[in-house]
Order: sequence, then structure tokens, then C-alpha cells
Amino acid sequence: MITWRTIASVAAGTTIAAAPIAAQSLRVVTPTDSVTLDRAALAALPQDSATIAPHRHGGAAGAPVRIAGPSLGVVLARAGVRTDSLRGPALATTLLVTARDGYRVAFSLGEIAAELGRTRVLVALTADGRPLGDADGPLRLVVPGDGRQARWVRQLERIVVRTP
Repeated sequence: MITWRTIASVAAGTTIAAAPIAAQSLRVVTPTDSVTLDRAALAALPQDSATIAPHRHGGAAGAPVRIAGPSLGVVLARAGVRTDSLRGPALATTLLVTARDGYRVAFSLGEIAAELGRTRVLVALTADGRPLGDADGPLRLVVPGDGRQARWVRQLERIVVRTP
């Protein structure tokens, strides 16, 4: 049986459309384990934030948006994935990130590691202090330093860690 939960919006008592609990969590699959982090668990992690340009999708850009959520490195650490002291075969570890609609992007573990690539990646939970709407969320992967938003993943669902 699927359980449904409604998220109340911070803004003026409006309600965001109900979404399945599974869609409000992030599953991190490693070669040895699988960890599911719900919205509360992600919100309990140390938070980071960035000001980003909004989606363009062929239209005019609007005002910048402040997104917030844990860094991907922190999420991976919570799931038991080490990003420190990467050497040898560990440098070939990849992350396959998947959205609800099947959109997928890949990262190398080395580019996320603070001592190597230092690519800043956030698992966004909020935009301008409010939960993300259904079009982008409830979770969204954001790479503030990317020139294009091609690796930004709306409706983030799963990260699979693949080792060589």
C-alpha cells in the first residue's frame, strides 16, 4: 500500500501537491548497502546554500533564487561512502544520479572529493526558504559552478555508487 503525505508550504498557508513518501526520499545504493534518506534526515545534515539563476527553458531568466540543502559529499558520507584519501581503483568510482522521470547524469567520486576535484554539488531541499515545488522537487541536485544546468537533476530519486 502506498502512503501519501502532504507537505505544507512555508508561504501563506498554501499547500504543495501531495507526493508519495518514496518520492520525498533519496536512495543511495552502494556496492554493499542501500541507504534511504528521507527529507527529515537530509534536513538534519549540515546545510549549504547557493544563489542560482532560475530555470530558463527557452524563456527569460527571472530573479536569482537561494537554494539550500546538504552537499552531495555530506550525503555520501551519511550513506557510508568515503570521499577522503581516494587512491588507485577508488579514483574510478562513479556516481549515477537518477531523477523520477529517468533522467540520468554521472559524476566521478574524485570530482566530488574536497581534496581533489572540489566540485560543489548540493542536494537542494528549499528555494528561497520554501520547499521545492513538484516541478523541481521535492529534492533537486544542483551544481552551482556548472556553466549550463545540464547536470542539475530535478525530482532527484537515487544515486548509485559504482566501483571498478
